[in-house]
Amino acid sequence: MVKRTPADDAAMRPWVSVARMYFLCDTLMARRLGALGVRTAEHEILANLRRDPGIAQQTLAQRCFTAKSHISALLSALEGRGWVRREADPADARAKRLFLTAAGERMAVRTAAVQDAVAAAMAGSVSPKALADLTAAMLRISERLQDLLDQPV
Repeated sequence: MVKRTPADDAAMRPWVSVARMYFLCDTLMARRLGALGVRTAEHEILANLRRDPGIAQQTLAQRCFTAKSHISALLSALEGRGWVRREADPADARAKRLFLTAAGERMAVRTAAVQDAVAAAMAGSVSPKALADLTAAMLRISERLQDLLDQPV
C-alpha cells in the first residue's frame, strides 16, 4: 500500500474540488440546455459561431476540444435543424466557412443566456476578490500544465 503524505492530500483537495465543480456545472448546463432541446456540444458550436462568424471547421473543432469528425456530425445535425449554414471559402475551395442562420442566432442567444445565468450563479457565490484570486490561480495552473504538455515525453 502506498502511503499518502499531507502534501499529496494538499494537492488532491483542489483537484477534486475543481473536478466536482466542473461535473456539477456541466450537469446543470446540460439540464438547462436540454430544456431548450440543445445539447452542451451544440451550445458550444452555436456560441463559437455567434462569436466568430465564418470560422473554419478545423478551428471550431480546436475551440470545442473535440475531433473534427465529431464536429462534422454535430454541424450536420445543426444544419438539419436550420441553425447553421456552410459556405465555400473564397480563399480555399476545399474549405467551408460556418455561419449561424437567423434561427440559429436566436437559439444561440437563448443558450448564451443559460450559460450567463450559470456563470453568474457560480461567481455570485464568492467575493469579487476571491473570484479574481481564483482566476489568477487557474491561469497559473493552466500555464504550468501547458508547459508540461509542451515538454517531450
